[in-house]
Order: sequence, then structure tokens, then C-alpha cells
Amino acid sequence: MKVFVVSDTHDRLSTLEKFLDTLKSVRGPAYLVHLGDVVSPFTLKLIAESLPEGFGLKVVLGNNDADKVLLSRISDVVDQPEELELCGLKVLAFHGFKSPELTEKMATWAARDGHYDIVMYGHTHRFRLERLRSSHLLNPGALSGYLAERATYAVIECVARRVSVIDLSTGAELLGSTLPKKLPRENVKGVG
Repeated sequence: MKVFVVSDTHDRLSTLEKFLDTLKSVRGPAYLVHLGDVVSPFTLKLIAESLPEGFGLKVVLGNNDADKVLLSRISDVVDQPEELELCGLKVLAFHGFKSPELTEKMATWAARDGHYDIVMYGHTHRFRLERLRSSHLLNPGALSGYLAERATYAVIECVARRVSVIDLSTGAELLGSTLPKKLPRENVKGVG
């Protein structure tokens, strides 16, 4: 199974459609986690309707996702923060808190705590992949490419135990890291 992680699409359909085209070749069970700022219901509808068969979808709301009721009618949409189990790893997923600086502090604090195997977040429009103690800190960057040096997303490969940040334009891995081998934990909402 693969888990794709995106954030900050901001209704930019050109980059979103390019990303969705990359998913067409994915076979088997897969999952997409969107870390907020989808923005409009029509964008989430495009995502939900374009995912290949066998894909799950979870959306953590961001600060620019205004129509929560309509968004939640389209897909599995939750307020932040959200605990997930991905690839047998305990994950904390959120969009962000107020400023990019505060968001980075909160994410770093949560990762250093060691309670989660992966802390994933968005909001800053800056991709990041870093190991802090026993946790990984992951920001897939902005899929829109707005206020960023490039449009990016992340992939977690469950079998290979690898996480990567990918440049949407080139398909090149910008950052990569090996994940620990762990057994699934209890009392965490599972998605794969």
C-alpha cells in the first residue's frame, strides 16, 4: 500500500490535475491524505471523483476551508488535529496553527515528544522531511505551488518503509527517509 500526502491545493486545478494523473498508474490499495486548504467544494469533488478505484481519502480541514458542511458531504473530512494509523504507524495529522512559525514550532514539539511515529502538517507551503528522535516530521509542501519554490507532495511506501517528498513537475525525489518497522498500535483510527 502507498499513502499519498498533499496540502494546500488552494483550488489550483492545473497542478491538481497533474497530480491526479500521476495516481492513475497506482495499483492496489492506496490512500490520499489531504492536510487542508483544499478551499472549494468543487476542488474536493474533483479529487474524490478522480481517484482510481481502491483509493481511500481523508481530508483534515485547513484555515481556508470555509464550507465545512458541503465539503463533508463529498468525502471523509475532519477537523484538526486527527490521529491516524498508516502503515502500522501512529500518525498525527493537522493543517496548521495561526502563523507558519507557530505551525513549525507545534509540529516540531509534537515530533520530539515521541508519541507519534509521523507528525504531518501543511499550512507553511514549505516541504520538510526530518527525523526527530524516534519520529518523522513531514510537510508535503504546497501542491498548488503558490507561495512556494515548487509544487510538491509526499509518498509513504508501506512495504518499502520509505517516505519521500516529490517534485510534481519533474517526479524527482527531493527528500527521502526510511521508516521504522512497527506493529500496528491500538486505539488509533485506522486507514490502512
